[in-house]
Amino acid sequence: MQGVGEEKNAFDLLARPIRKLIEKKGFKAPTEPQEKVIPKILEGKNILLISPTASGKTEAAFLPVLHMLIQMSRKEPGIKVLYITPLRALNRDMLERLEWWCNNLDIKLAVRHGDTDVNERSRQARSPPDILITTPETLQSILAGRIMRR
Repeated sequence: MQGVGEEKNAFDLLARPIRKLIEKKGFKAPTEPQEKVIPKILEGKNILLISPTASGKTEAAFLPVLHMLIQMSRKEPGIKVLYITPLRALNRDMLERLEWWCNNLDIKLAVRHGDTDVNERSRQARSPPDILITTPETLQSILAGRIMRR
């Protein structure tokens, strides 16, 4: 983040609440993938990020998304971000990675897959999260279920 006489970096483009959390996490400067990708996502560009493990890919992709969620009015209920992973295990991993950020930013986050408890499914239907993490199969079931109920 920018101090006196320092150059701006990609983190400086993010909303203040996110920058505060970045400091709390102890991130001193963006990784190379974060520096390249965050500005492009904020500009609305589609990206494909290929980078080694532990290079900050998750934050590179999600920090600008969280920024956009903070900037928008979330008064209207409904899912604003749909994150699709190929495997249930990746759902849980993403949930763990994003929970801290979302809890601290007052963003509702949930995961939905074939083993999601019926009570949790009902809760999600009544009060949809801002971000839903799911698998392609579960998304297909959700969409087909809504069409079949009509």
